[in-house]
Amino acid sequence: MQVTHRQSGTRARWMVALVCCGALSAGPLEALAKTTLINLLSKSREAQQVSLVVGKSTVVDMPVPIKRASLADPKIADAIVLSPKQIYVTGKGYGTTNLTLWGQDGQVLAILDLDVGVDLVRLKQQLAELLPDETNIRLRGTHDHVTLSGTVSSEARLSQILAVTEAYAPKKVLNFLKIYPEPPGSKVSSDMQTVTIEVIKGTSVNAVKF
Repeated sequence: MQVTHRQSGTRARWMVALVCCGALSAGPLEALAKTTLINLLSKSREAQQVSLVVGKSTVVDMPVPIKRASLADPKIADAIVLSPKQIYVTGKGYGTTNLTLWGQDGQVLAILDLDVGVDLVRLKQQLAELLPDETNIRLRGTHDHVTLSGTVSSEARLSQILAVTEAYAPKKVLNFLKIYPEPPGSKVSSDMQTVTIEVIKGTSVNAVKF
């Protein structure tokens, strides 16, 4: 299975309906398709991960024709059959859902776990362009949340990073960035070390100091 990323666009829904409901024949390649299908099924018992971004699409190329496709939650993603071997999947809302594909023999061909989240690739590019010398920033996305970790060089830089990230995940940014080196006066004497333990419960983050 090959996954190719493209920008989402307008599709003729009535043409798609014909492809979905009509009979998809394998033609003279039927024997080859069945052989490939068996090999694929033996490797497709577990769901395969596909990452999506809200408002963007992915074209999934299958090695053999499919007969039927089922999308669990249309609020999270949209799936359009372009051809017997191609499916156009678009991220619609944050969250996870799955897309199940059946082959010509009625057996499950593949199960795709669709994970729709924030566009971390674009966010990383924007931060790299804005602050090229801040190379120790780590980003992690979970649906509509973005977690920041690593180190930055100053309070001003930290404020810039938070402002940019907020544009991608408004009010859902978990900040674990630290300033290094630490600002003057923020160091603790060697005989009085402070240990901070961060407690995360859902989206709430608390810190307990000892």
